Amino acid sequence: MHIVVRYAITGILALSLGLHSALSFSAPSHFNPQWSVVERKFLAASGRQALYPGEHIPVIETNNQYELGKITALRFIEWAITNPNGVIALTSGATPEYFIKFLHYYKQNWHKPQVQAELHSFGINRKNFPDTTNMKFVQLEEFFPISPKHSKNVTNYIRRYYIKLLGLKKENILLMDLTSKGILAEKGLKVVFMNGKIDLKIMQRKATSQLELWQQQAIREARAFCDEYEKRIRAWGGIDFYLGSLGYGGDLGFNKPGTEFDSKTHIVKLDYVAAAHAAKDLGGIEYSKGKLVVTIGLGTVAFKPNATRIIIAAGEAKARVVRDAIESLPNKQIPATMLQKFPNSRFYITASAASLLQNRHFEDIKRRSLKGWDQQLLSQVIIEIALAEKKQISSLTEADIKRHASGALLLQSKPKDLTLILQQTKAQLTQNIESGVKIGSQVGEKILHTAPHHDDIMVGYFPIMDMLTKNYKNRFAYFTSGFNSVPDSYILNAINRASDWWLNKEADFIFNKPYARIIAKFRNYYVRQDQAQINMLDTTIALKHLVDIYDIKNLEQLKQTIRWLKDDYFPNKQPGDMDVASIKLLKGMIRESEVDRKWSLKNIPLDHITHLRSTFYTGKEFTTTPRTESDVIPFVNLYNSVQPDILTVEDDPNSAPPITHYKALQVVAQGLRNKSAHSNPNLQIWGYRNIWFRYKPFEANTYIPVAQAMLDAQRRVFLACFHTQRTASFPSPFFEGDFSLLTISIQKDQYADLKILLGEEYFRTHPNALVRNAAGFIYIKQMTMHEFLQRAEDLQPAIDLEETFESLNA
Repeated sequence: MHIVVRYAITGILALSLGLHSALSFSAPSHFNPQWSVVERKFLAASGRQALYPGEHIPVIETNNQYELGKITALRFIEWAITNPNGVIALTSGATPEYFIKFLHYYKQNWHKPQVQAELHSFGINRKNFPDTTNMKFVQLEEFFPISPKHSKNVTNYIRRYYIKLLGLKKENILLMDLTSKGILAEKGLKVVFMNGKIDLKIMQRKATSQLELWQQQAIREARAFCDEYEKRIRAWGGIDFYLGSLGYGGDLGFNKPGTEFDSKTHIVKLDYVAAAHAAKDLGGIEYSKGKLVVTIGLGTVAFKPNATRIIIAAGEAKARVVRDAIESLPNKQIPATMLQKFPNSRFYITASAASLLQNRHFEDIKRRSLKGWDQQLLSQVIIEIALAEKKQISSLTEADIKRHASGALLLQSKPKDLTLILQQTKAQLTQNIESGVKIGSQVGEKILHTAPHHDDIMVGYFPIMDMLTKNYKNRFAYFTSGFNSVPDSYILNAINRASDWWLNKEADFIFNKPYARIIAKFRNYYVRQDQAQINMLDTTIALKHLVDIYDIKNLEQLKQTIRWLKDDYFPNKQPGDMDVASIKLLKGMIRESEVDRKWSLKNIPLDHITHLRSTFYTGKEFTTTPRTESDVIPFVNLYNSVQPDILTVEDDPNSAPPITHYKALQVVAQGLRNKSAHSNPNLQIWGYRNIWFRYKPFEANTYIPVAQAMLDAQRRVFLACFHTQRTASFPSPFFEGDFSLLTISIQKDQYADLKILLGEEYFRTHPNALVRNAAGFIYIKQMTMHEFLQRAEDLQPAIDLEETFESLNA
């Protein structure tokens, strides 16, 4: 078994293009990085310089998260060989997933000839995996207060993924255990902080009760813990190897913008962005918002000047904070700029995370231009300039274009007259709108709509479903069961509505009537806009699923199960902890019922909706890699039974969070590659995106206008069907509100961009009423199967890596 890294372009090719060597750059005087063999190999293979004009810290780019994990693991191994007693601090969360998996892979397969050959190619020539047992480990952060039994706390993450792997000794592990002694140990976490929240303002006034005295004592003890923690790190000499990550708000770890560069270990309150990101671990934003975190400070990270400091970042969602950290001068509003003064600081990032770095983006344009200025490249350059200038394409002047590096490059080697370039770019956009107007006009064609999660189509392209259901034959497939998206509070609210009187009245319906009758009831209630009855239907559905899951025979057994959930199961469960299998199934079936209800409003029969319940969706920190037998073949079987003309896919080829989208795309791609898959050379793929990862105007090729009434209907349906999501327990870090509001905002923003590019007059005078009355636009990327498969990677290398990881963590 051999995990192969595929590089986009070699350093030799970069030289042949007339670009700078990947290893040559003009660094600021304070930089004198000592490049390791591993770094030189990856840097050369990336075809990039380590530093471009305007950048202030070296960068190594990788194609994807697999490569990101590989370079990080190999660099750590390389460092560990010469620093067996070093002090290490390693980040947690989703970003280091493949770092951890590659470490497991290399340790388990070290003596295999092919692995040895690969290690030798990176200058690693040792008979055995390096001895890490004498290293010292520093935990970077921890939620506070949080139970030590909470499965998602950072301390338990470290125990699961680092301590056993590295064989660390107990006396050499510095963990943030703040509840094992003091007032929290004496009185109990739930007594001192009943809701798990702390108001630091309590320290600014005199306590008014015994409870407040305990809370003040707990905060004083936490601050004393921070002081002692900092002293212990410094007594060890500081951190020698720091592996960190950036938050969506630009935090370095949990050091927020504005943190002083000399800060020490301290307590910080989560802001909205950080709380939204932590919601999935803590059971919802209702638990994470207002929560505190203990974090080492920027001064703690900086204490040892010559330490190796690596920041890893993946996905386009991190592109803005990556750009700010790399292209801004040292500024406490951008905490990661603190790293710039240290020669051994690096950023290891995926290409999508690097997408906003100016000179790298320009280099990509230049490379493509050397192969010829095709219309796609021309459109990208002109559209980017027009949006930056906030001017119509037809109004752009040569001076406007020359102000931008890519525009100046175009003017130097333009393949045709500038006026013609502008006209053709505008014509391409108008053609994309005409394609959007015509969508849904092919009577009788079959569409297989696919989605990773149950609301992805809802927040992706639901407003056009009236057009599609009118003329097309529609089938729907959902990959995950979605149990992670159902907060405990939803289940409790549903069963709390089940009074004894109501249960007696509804018993026959719950036990004896078919599920299809419930869905028919929902449709009637929706037409009447009877919200009270719709809410009670949530209870009916939850209880009907309970009856099926637990094989409940009578009303008394059902009441006993309800009491168990209310009085035992949920009260004794930590928010964010993984549910037992039966409750996962219950939550997943509730999510499935939400789309069953939604499509009933479009007259879609239940047997046209398939819930695949893919096994790669586990609820663990790391979503497992899809498997052929359990994940791909069920999709192939469905695909063969439908034999669609059109297949819709959540198009997330750059592994932008959340990772489930990317793995669902892999399942579709692997399924289409499967020899048993129905062959249709004319298959159309419709790529769509939603709240996590958006198309730029030059990336999509079909723009579908939607009227305000369609947007309003989208929100009504979302609120009526997706009750688990109405309170936005697991929101986007970029928007405070539910997904339907964010979707509408995005669709309106896309229309605003088109109005800049084409001018308002174009829309005001358009012959099509839908275009004239548009309030938003949906972007679709229509692709051939060949084009789609080029965008999706083969699964096998990741499967090989996953099998090693799972065997060691069984």
